[in-house]
Amino acid sequence: MNRPTLQPARSELRLADLKARRPVSARLMNVKIPIHLFEAIDTVARSLNASKTAVIIALLNEGLGVLGKRRGT
Repeated sequence: MNRPTLQPARSELRLADLKARRPVSARLMNVKIPIHLFEAIDTVARSLNASKTAVIIALLNEGLGVLGKRRGT
């Protein structure tokens, strides 16, 4: 079942964007994470009224943004 995902495009999604959501296409990726990370992500998702998927993608994009700034890209 294809569920609508978030807008702006996921590669641009930031934590601040989770309040204004619109559907975009996406691909599924299954990863295993430690339970303490899962619980922390769940807490953030509940506080932002967002899905755990959206929070994970926003966090990854935030980290990639920091890395890009450090590398000067």
